[in-house]
Amino acid sequence: MPIESKRSEAGAAVIALSGRLVFGPDLDQLESAVKKLVEEGEKRTILDASGLDYVDSAAIGTLVSCLTQAKKAGGELRLAGASPRIVRLFSMTGVDKLLPVYPSIAEAAAG
Repeated sequence: MPIESKRSEAGAAVIALSGRLVFGPDLDQLESAVKKLVEEGEKRTILDASGLDYVDSAAIGTLVSCLTQAKKAGGELRLAGASPRIVRLFSMTGVDKLLPVYPSIAEAAAG
């Protein structure tokens, strides 16, 4: 799964996720990308899940870990554009109560 960082029109950092987010090096890469943004002082990071097809339990744990890193540094982590299947998974696991889920990057940046 390639991870790509960019900026939204509102100036928030955006990490684009695509394919399958599963246990392995991809999760390490995601955690490193979020850690780097936090260390650089980024206060709002958006995970663009519009290209994401699947997440496993290890990925959910990593997302919660990334959220913890951001919050400890006084920042926010938001999820945007997730498929209904992934939104349902987050709802079933309660992650949607911790990690705000928005329909689009623009809404996540504005919210």
